[in-house]
Amino acid sequence: MSSYLLLFLTIPVITGLIGWFTNWAAVKMIFYPQKFIGVWRIGWQGVLPRNALGFATTVAKTMTGSLVSSRDLLERVDPKEVEQAIDEQFAAHGEQFVQEAAEEFQPGAWGALPPPMRTMIIDQIKAETKSVTSDIIARIRDESDDILDLEALVTNELSGQNTSKLVRLFQEIGGRELRFIEYYGGIFGFLIGLVQVAAWSLFREWWLMPVVGVAVGLVTNWLAIQMIFRPMEPTRYFGVTYQGLFPKRQADIAKDYGRVAKTEILTPHNLFRGVAEGDSGKRIAAVVSEILAEHLHKVGPMVDPLVPVALTPELLDNVRDLIIDRLANEVETVQPQIEAYIDQKVDVGAMVEERLAKMPKPEFEGILRGLFERDEWILITIGGALGGGVGFAQGAVVLTLSL
Repeated sequence: MSSYLLLFLTIPVITGLIGWFTNWAAVKMIFYPQKFIGVWRIGWQGVLPRNALGFATTVAKTMTGSLVSSRDLLERVDPKEVEQAIDEQFAAHGEQFVQEAAEEFQPGAWGALPPPMRTMIIDQIKAETKSVTSDIIARIRDESDDILDLEALVTNELSGQNTSKLVRLFQEIGGRELRFIEYYGGIFGFLIGLVQVAAWSLFREWWLMPVVGVAVGLVTNWLAIQMIFRPMEPTRYFGVTYQGLFPKRQADIAKDYGRVAKTEILTPHNLFRGVAEGDSGKRIAAVVSEILAEHLHKVGPMVDPLVPVALTPELLDNVRDLIIDRLANEVETVQPQIEAYIDQKVDVGAMVEERLAKMPKPEFEGILRGLFERDEWILITIGGALGGGVGFAQGAVVLTLSL
């Protein structure tokens, strides 16, 4: 077997292996390293980690703008079930709490009341508690966007110290498409080799090999990215029906996206924390304080004749502050039950999956396209550099053999 024949047989195999490897490396460069590696400004950080805040903001806007809103979540909360839960808590601890409040402002006053009178006061407070609960839930729903900033919550969960979560999200959502780019590099690397062999066989000019390599490398990697997203709908080409990989998998991707949203981002724990902490927690505390004040000043005159102390506005405000303080202390105690309720009633995953599966194709494309659009030139350039480098090396070998 002549040296030329051996070279021509091995060129497509070598270019195929190099094509796969370089595309594999390019895909990895999208995600890794998550922290900058290098000296001063000379080095590399994964495309996604480097732009984590921007990508996280885009995901947050998509998720909260088209898939789920604060009102959607709060409307899944059944006021009657909340009232029932509070009734159970009041039945277990209501009398003790009322006694503690009475002792706070008039030691011995509660014990001095006849049992029937204590029962009347507790029943009156219990009835008013249901009304307070309904009013609080209604107000929170009306002000849901101010109370629960889902966009900020999602952004925070996918950026900064949580960048690794953003990386996992894109790897899971676009896993098949990214693997396609890797395998496609091998296939078209092999084709580059065939074209180079054909060019040499026809023209016998060694410099055609790197020229053809650059051209084919650029075109094939550009085509690989296009094939992921285009066409959006099934289209026939030369008798063969083809649809872009990403739009074709919309239903499967919606399912994966919903699962990730439920287990990684909008978890019951994160939703509870988003409501209870920071500005949201202060806003809810203000709502509760305002509504409690309204109801206490309403119920005060009803129970005033039954108690041995004057229920002045100042005293009622003190009672309100005592209730809020007690509620704040009970938050951690009831948190597991609240999170379990959220997990049962607020099925974020199903909500996201259903709406994403029905999302118009152009809008759906944006979920993954942004990952390529910002730095897709890297993948295309690597393809051209691969084709040119391999073609130059092969041209040099051919030229050497011909001397």
